[in-house]
Order: sequence, then structure tokens, then C-alpha cells
Amino acid sequence: MKPLIKSHVFYYRFKTNYIWLFLTLLLLWFVLNLLNRFPVIVYWWEFWGLLGSCIYSLALWAFKYLKKHKMAVIDDKYIKIDHNRPLPWRLVACAEFKTARCGFRKLPIIAIRTKKPIRYSYNPLQKMCSKMDFTAFSIALYALSPEDVRRISKIIAQKTILIG
Repeated sequence: MKPLIKSHVFYYRFKTNYIWLFLTLLLLWFVLNLLNRFPVIVYWWEFWGLLGSCIYSLALWAFKYLKKHKMAVIDDKYIKIDHNRPLPWRLVACAEFKTARCGFRKLPIIAIRTKKPIRYSYNPLQKMCSKMDFTAFSIALYALSPEDVRRISKIIAQKTILIG
């Protein structure tokens, strides 16, 4: 196993959903146009609910597509996936390429298998993963760029056995 020089950080890459943005901006334009034509609606709670929903939807869109979200941090001692606790490499038995079902789609992932038994404090989502195709330590390849998929596969192959 080659030592890594520094920690490698990988970020989610979501395909931008411009339909969501367009529909939210269209609804916001409609609501503000209503306010311009009928200023009395400022006293209706329904108006404020609709305006708040539009602003909330725009904020969610901006949070998802404009902010960088960490997917994995890998260095010599550990791998940290999402916001979970770091998993030391000494506890990893192997990693394998898999396809996991999510709804009606099959998505590519790298499932990291640990040695048995390990002492690790799983979060609720990781505990739930035991009942699905995803494992407690899964790297979502479908949410990475092709270049990042090659890089993360190469790094994991250096640190442990990569099957598939």
C-alpha cells in the first residue's frame, strides 16, 4: 500500500435541475404579480404561505446546486463518507463495485466491507442501510464526475482489495 501525500476530498456532483428553478421562479413571479395587482392580499395568510414556500424552494435549490457538498474524505488512516464518523483502513476487509436499487433505478456504488466484528458508532441512516442494497459504508458513484470515479477507485484500490 502506497502512502497518500495528503487527504483527498471528493464532492457530490448533481445534475442541475433547471425545471425546478424555472417553476419556482414562475410561481414567485405569479405571486408577486398578484401582490402588484391586488395589494390587499398582503393581509391574507395564504399569500404569506405561498410566498414563504417560493422563497424556501429557491433556498433549497441554491443549497443543493450552488453549495459544494462533501461526499468522501480519504487519507492514509481513514475514509470518511458524508457526515459519518471516520472509518479506519485497518477495519476495512475489502471494497466492491455494486449496483444498488433506489426506487426503480439501479445505481453504481462502491460498497466497503468491514472486518467482523468492529466497534463503530453507527448513525441511524447507517443502521437502516442493513435492510437495503446500500451498505453502511457506500460511496455513490452515480453522484460523482467520471474523473472523480476513476480517482476514488484508484485510491481505494491502493488502500484495500477492490473487487469488480
